[in-house]
Amino acid sequence: MSIYPKIFARFYDGFMHSFEKKLHSDRQMYLHDLRGNIIDVGSGTGVNFNHYHSSAKVLAIEPAIEMLKKSEGKIGNKNIHLINQSITDAFVDEMIAPESIDAIVCTLVLCTIPKPEKALELFKKWLKPDGKLIVIEHIHSANKWTGKFQNFVNPFWKKFGEGCNLNRHTDELIQQYGFYSENMVYFNVGLRIVKGVYHQNQ
Repeated sequence: MSIYPKIFARFYDGFMHSFEKKLHSDRQMYLHDLRGNIIDVGSGTGVNFNHYHSSAKVLAIEPAIEMLKKSEGKIGNKNIHLINQSITDAFVDEMIAPESIDAIVCTLVLCTIPKPEKALELFKKWLKPDGKLIVIEHIHSANKWTGKFQNFVNPFWKKFGEGCNLNRHTDELIQQYGFYSENMVYFNVGLRIVKGVYHQNQ
């Protein structure tokens, strides 16, 4: 087993500290009022955990065991259950009943999922008809030259960032797979970010 995942998990929070400070208020705004059954996709080192209400029932799904172990210390008194799986694994689909989830949270994770299309199909299956898909995600730059640079460095960055892709058009993909948002917002914090609460097209 490579030692890099352990190193990546150990230093992830410190490496992301400045970036995360800019997203802290967004995480709080979107997550603190969530209730019911929630899936935290690619929960990583547990950055979202402190924002969840104590009454929420959170299933935190993370494929990297090193990241998952680091997140254990952030659970506190929250009702958070950790699962060491990829979100698109058959085991996960078998354990989640259709239309049983009130909210699915994707924060800086759709960039890393090998098959985001499959993940979005599963989200549609699991969410209740009035369920929410919460998204905070970095996406391909709207600037022509920055976008070309992202395309160029992406193969190298993907290896460094444990599968993170700089150049995905995740905002477009979400809409293509049957979700809409009335409050979608774009902004830049070094990377172009899209955030919003999505619902299923009926």
